[in-house]
Amino acid sequence: MQFGKEFVRRNSFYKCVINEEETALDSADVFELAFKGKASAIDHRSQKSPEQLSFRDENGASPLHYASAGGNVDIIRLIVSVVGPEELNVQDEQGRTPLHWAVEQNQQQSCVLLLELGADPNILNNAMMGPLHLAVTKRYNHLVEVLFQSCDKTDANLEGDLGNTPVMMACCTNNCQAIQFLFKHGAKMCIQNKLGHYAIHTVAFAGAKEAMEMVLEIGEELGISTSVHINYLDKTKSTPLHLSVRGGNIEVIKLCIIKGARVDQQQCDKSTALHFACTQAPNISSSYRMSFDIQYLGAEIDCTDCKGLSPLLLASKCCAWKTVAFLLSVGADFRIKDEAGRNFLHFVVLQPKGLKNLPETILQIAHCLLQCNAVKEMLSDEDVEGCTPLHYAFRHSVIRSFVIFSDYKGWSCLHHAVAEGYTQTIKILLSANVKLLDETNEDGNTALHIAAQVGHVGAVLLLLERGAEITLNNADNSFLHEAVRNERKDVVNAIIENERFAEAIKSFKTTSRCAVMDIIEFLPESFRHLLDRCILESDHDANSSDYHITYDFRWLQAPIQLKKYAKTDKSMKYQPLAAMNAMVRCNRLELLTHPVSRKYLEMKWKAYGSKVHLLNLAVYLLGLLPLTYLILNLRPKQDVFGNSTSVIMVPVSFREQKSLISVCIIMVLVLNVYSVCKELVQLAQQQVNYFTDFSNLADWCAAISSLVFVIPMCFNLENTWQWEAGAFAILTSWIGFLLYFQRFERIGIYVVMFGGIVRTLVCIMILFIFLLLAFGLAFYALMLHQDEFSSISLALAQTFVMTVGELNYQSIFLNAYENNRMAFPGVTYFIFVLFVLFMPILLMNLMIGLAVGDIAEVQRNAELKRIAMQIDLHTALEEKLPYWFLKRVDKPSITIYPNKCKKVLMQALIDGEIQNTVRTRLNLCSRQGGPLERELHKQKNRLKTMSCLLEKQHNLLKLIIQKMEITSEADEYDGPHNPRALKQPTSSSSQKSKWVPLLQAIRTKK
Repeated sequence: MQFGKEFVRRNSFYKCVINEEETALDSADVFELAFKGKASAIDHRSQKSPEQLSFRDENGASPLHYASAGGNVDIIRLIVSVVGPEELNVQDEQGRTPLHWAVEQNQQQSCVLLLELGADPNILNNAMMGPLHLAVTKRYNHLVEVLFQSCDKTDANLEGDLGNTPVMMACCTNNCQAIQFLFKHGAKMCIQNKLGHYAIHTVAFAGAKEAMEMVLEIGEELGISTSVHINYLDKTKSTPLHLSVRGGNIEVIKLCIIKGARVDQQQCDKSTALHFACTQAPNISSSYRMSFDIQYLGAEIDCTDCKGLSPLLLASKCCAWKTVAFLLSVGADFRIKDEAGRNFLHFVVLQPKGLKNLPETILQIAHCLLQCNAVKEMLSDEDVEGCTPLHYAFRHSVIRSFVIFSDYKGWSCLHHAVAEGYTQTIKILLSANVKLLDETNEDGNTALHIAAQVGHVGAVLLLLERGAEITLNNADNSFLHEAVRNERKDVVNAIIENERFAEAIKSFKTTSRCAVMDIIEFLPESFRHLLDRCILESDHDANSSDYHITYDFRWLQAPIQLKKYAKTDKSMKYQPLAAMNAMVRCNRLELLTHPVSRKYLEMKWKAYGSKVHLLNLAVYLLGLLPLTYLILNLRPKQDVFGNSTSVIMVPVSFREQKSLISVCIIMVLVLNVYSVCKELVQLAQQQVNYFTDFSNLADWCAAISSLVFVIPMCFNLENTWQWEAGAFAILTSWIGFLLYFQRFERIGIYVVMFGGIVRTLVCIMILFIFLLLAFGLAFYALMLHQDEFSSISLALAQTFVMTVGELNYQSIFLNAYENNRMAFPGVTYFIFVLFVLFMPILLMNLMIGLAVGDIAEVQRNAELKRIAMQIDLHTALEEKLPYWFLKRVDKPSITIYPNKCKKVLMQALIDGEIQNTVRTRLNLCSRQGGPLERELHKQKNRLKTMSCLLEKQHNLLKLIIQKMEITSEADEYDGPHNPRALKQPTSSSSQKSKWVPLLQAIRTKK
């Protein structure tokens, strides 16, 4: 806790109420007065309110804590006398007693008085530190003496955090005077902490040479010989020499060895002190000196630990290159392998800069030893993963050597180079051995597969250019499949623009999916890019009559010949309009509305879709028009007799009536029987999907009600329910006729939008029918005088009519109120007002808002559904049409002449006016899908600009470095030029800046 000359307490206050007549006292003054030593003020307040001396601040500290920290002995006596001795051991939120506070602030008088008054010196705070631990750590040795002289209860062996005793704390801080005091007052030498460390271990790790000498001397006085003491073992069988090497103090290491430490002692993991010395990579010079001292004092230079690592392997792994050079110079065995089968060369190659880390003399010796079988064996040694040192060298872009061997996964050096995107290495490997180009690993992946998986565009294009064979791996995937399923957009776009794209897209197994389906599902933007390339404009002027646009459909449909082959080869599956159905299944509206997709559907519609649909429409009219004629000519008459009415049906007789009526009856009967049979066939074909189409319900209702209407006429039966069925039949028939227009391009969207709004309205009415029922029952109960509300059904009907705005206020409410015919006028008017607010205003506006409020989304969904229905129509037709017919009408591409006179006139008839605007060329690259995509496109352009600027600056810096003859590792970089593919710099490489050689060279030039 921090204390200053001016003590200010903020954000807390304490109040103590003496009685109702006295004002509240600010208890924060008590802590300030106790710290500043205002004894008279404290005495005055204690007399008026003694409980103030027991208050706690926001950290749980009492006034006694503050008085102890300030060294105010008079106030300490006063507080203890008033509150009692139990206040001496009160702990704050951090577990500190007043004695802790006094020790922390080096208040000797406070410590003496607190101990005399009975304070416990063995209480630990939350950090597991007692007052004695604090005094030893802060080197307040006079307080250490006070703690022992003023109290007999002070425990010299009190265990704190991790079981550390005050002696161990003194060893950590090299506090020799405290060590003398502690052993003088009963401290024990052979106590272990929770890590199994003795005091000698602690002092060795701390690097406290003077304290170690004192501990060894005191051990001699206690009967512990120095040779035994210096070789004490902890729980991991580590000696003080092991811990001194970890600490890195050279003088302590030498002292341990001089005093007789065993340099060949192994830990539980079989590592010696020499192993630890070789791991000191952050301090290479110290590592070199420690290994030099330990090795020349009898350490085994080739001993291995539990992982099979020798000091040489461990030094290579930790980048301690001076130690490596030293160990090699004294004859360390470089043929030793660890448990993973890696030798010295494996570890060297795996480090940054590889063999360049070794001194030139060592490399010259190795070059001379290349004729030796041992070195050759090292070069071809494989680890447990089947990789030799050269495999790792290629993985890290060492381009001066190559091998054709594969690791245990079947990965060759080309696979590793491709996985990292090293194009220069790929070129060298292929120039040396072209057989590597199509070599596969255990998964059947070639280098082309791996490059596509990881997304290196340069590697993919290079392999395609070199003629890599497009094959399928064990999962029956081509490299294009792998790129798409790993969502490598840049790779897929590059393949689309490559001349071998047609070969790549056709490489798939008949039992698996074509890559087109995967692109539509995973990368719709890439497929849109493919569709953009399917539009070819002529070189003529955009306003010339010879100007034309060609739309290529070859990527939207399989060759029509497959339909013929699929009949003989059962393993081959042919699905009409497979790409378009995939767009519908994945909700790719931006692809369905693409100009190529629109022209493709337009070609299908003109070829056979419109003809078949119009034929169905004509057949439907053969039943609808006769039914309409019957409704118009057989309308019954109604006679009124008093309070009763009767319906007089028109007599029907095939002999007496007009022949046209008879023909209409027969046509309605035949066409509706045909309609029922057609619906049954569709039900058998579509099964469950049949019930999801609302038009099927309308067809059933129209057919059944029409049959109910005309069948009795065939037997000269006259019933009123027959005419009711006819009314329902004419309603549903014309609604069904309207639904036939859904598949037309320009007007069909409005029919679909109307259907969507109807579904929304039905859902709302089902929910709010209870509100209609509530007001209808209320009016039925109150409006006793009105015939409109005389029954439940009439009341609900009148309420429904009032909901749409026809309130009839004067006739229903006002006249009845003025003539005193309203039984409950007050309640009736209250409910009427509520009805007007809820039903005509709120509910109707809600329904209007839901119907037209989100019209853009409704239109988008309607467009998708309309196109989906058109695709379903074409799919169903192509499955049924014969091959010879499809071969004649189907087109792989179409050419449009937009400036032809015929086309202009047709467009004028459709649009209602002649367009005089000047035509411009298509700009497919600039077409964006929305504001978000446009913003992303802007950001991408900005990033490209920044990348170009950075590349120019990088090239300028390289020229400066070359001009000043400074060698840089960056010159040898052979990796992907895509910034997203670059690896992040490692911590070891970031410790030393590459600007250091440049700055040093500039200084020397000056």
